[in-house]
Amino acid sequence: MLVAFGMNGGPIHPHNGAPLRLVVPGWPGSCSQKWLTRISLREIVHDGPKMTGTSYRVPKRPVAPGESLPEGDFAIIERMPVKSLITHPASGARTRERSAEVRGHAWSGDRWVARVEVSIDFGASWRAAELDDPVNPGAWQNWRARFALPSAGYYEIWARATDDQGQSQPHALAWNPRGHLNNSLHRVALRAV
Repeated sequence: MLVAFGMNGGPIHPHNGAPLRLVVPGWPGSCSQKWLTRISLREIVHDGPKMTGTSYRVPKRPVAPGESLPEGDFAIIERMPVKSLITHPASGARTRERSAEVRGHAWSGDRWVARVEVSIDFGASWRAAELDDPVNPGAWQNWRARFALPSAGYYEIWARATDDQGQSQPHALAWNPRGHLNNSLHRVALRAV
């Protein structure tokens, strides 16, 4: 965690949290408080505006979509899970080429990403992507891969990141009321014509 008083060589702009801002890499944005003017240590869970009830919390157990839970059955979100995103190609893209370049970003809370794998056959096989080291702790890591497309047709490109503790993105995960911590595989559609 750090207390930031500047950004990009100048003072923090009020839109970004001036006069001071907490930056807590790898944890939810609710931990990176803006407009900081004082720090108080308290012995209670954060009870400020929009921080109580089920805010920034997830069910402690799997629940059915729409199921109602008492507030006591929710846990506060702590570290963010491993995740990757495909940023190229855009979903729904068309190509006349018989190969596809795939690029994206990956991160894993307060850990680092050890590998990213990509599939073009609905997860039947996976190929390792080239993964850059993070530029600093907590930074997103860039990745890229190139695939031969066997024929014309519809493809889904799937990306899966695994962190340095062996945690991987799941294919799907349990429902929760606000969709917090959704780190399921990212998929984009590509049509070779």
